[in-house]
Amino acid sequence: MTTLTPTLDAAGLASSPFAATSATSNALPSPPIRAEYERSLPALPPSQAERLLPWTQRIWEQAWLRRGVILLVLAALWEVIARVQDNDLLLPTALQTGKALVEGLASGELIDKTRISLTVLLQGYLGGIAAAFVLTTLAVSTRLGRDLLSTLTAMFNPLPAIALLPLALLWFGLGRGSLVFVLIHSVLWPLALNTYAGFQAVPETLRMTGRNYGLKGLRYVLQILVPAALPSILSGLKIGWAFAWRTLIAAELVFGASSGKGGLGWYIFQNRNELFTDRVFAGLVMVIAIGLLVEGIVFQTLERLTIRRWGMQR
Repeated sequence: MTTLTPTLDAAGLASSPFAATSATSNALPSPPIRAEYERSLPALPPSQAERLLPWTQRIWEQAWLRRGVILLVLAALWEVIARVQDNDLLLPTALQTGKALVEGLASGELIDKTRISLTVLLQGYLGGIAAAFVLTTLAVSTRLGRDLLSTLTAMFNPLPAIALLPLALLWFGLGRGSLVFVLIHSVLWPLALNTYAGFQAVPETLRMTGRNYGLKGLRYVLQILVPAALPSILSGLKIGWAFAWRTLIAAELVFGASSGKGGLGWYIFQNRNELFTDRVFAGLVMVIAIGLLVEGIVFQTLERLTIRRWGMQR
């Protein structure tokens, strides 16, 4: 049987044999560290990479192709229904509408009407954006601003913009000013609500970061709140655009004239009075096409360059 005996250290004090054993183990050399290395894998040949997905599936991954197929299917259904009904006055075929659309574009009439409508729309849309930015800036800066925004949105957001057009005609006359006024109303409230909701959802960590850097007022809004709330702001811009576009067409259908000239809505109204139904549908197709272009080019480009690039949206 092995007996462990204490040993005396230099000071004559007894020390435990376990302490000596621990000291001996600590003095052992550490194992060698394996050298790190990086092994690069050979690149996959293009021919093999292309075989990963069938060519039909690779083509179908393109969003523009899928949307084009949907539009072609809808046009085919339209053509079939119109031919079954066989009444050009009520429902012209898709081919007749396409012919009227090409003729209107070739004559320049549709282009001129579209230019008039888009000019008025841009003025009202930008005015609504500016007014919404002022209101939301006040709302996130002061308590009075929050009360003002909540009260005004509760009052005017449920009010249809077209209902204000008779008053706008009394105040601004039969011209572009009346249309711009109702467009500002249609854009202001949904955009202000979405922007303020986005500001409220900004994490407190980002807010404290801005305050630590000494940001206040407009700089705090532009550098902290706007980038963090950009998904909600873009959503508000989309809703405001849709409201403004349909409000303008409805206003032109009813009152039409803007500085002596009418836009796309007035073009549709005139051709309806003259029973040119194919031209009416051509004007409607032009309205839809502009909506698709703005959505597909402007807003999707903004999303791709901002919130999708920053990882804020899938």
